[in-house]
Amino acid sequence: MIELSVRQSAGDFLKVMILDERGLTQKWLAEEIGCAERKISEICNGKRGISAAFAIELEKVFGISAEFWVTMQAKWDLYNARQKAA
Repeated sequence: MIELSVRQSAGDFLKVMILDERGLTQKWLAEEIGCAERKISEICNGKRGISAAFAIELEKVFGISAEFWVTMQAKWDLYNARQKAA
């Protein structure tokens, strides 16, 4: 089972643990999902979060539940909010 961590954004996890580990490119994922490569790049580089709708697309492609992706994103967002509030 994949473990969630607040030390890594959902986008970073997607880039490193999913795409890089499987030898897949952001371009491949964009084509597979049917979105702009820029969107994938922004997610992987922490400039954009993973929405519930995008999480469903990732679930379809990789078989990793949408709940995993949205939970990881929510934990990352909360971690960052706490860092800013401290």
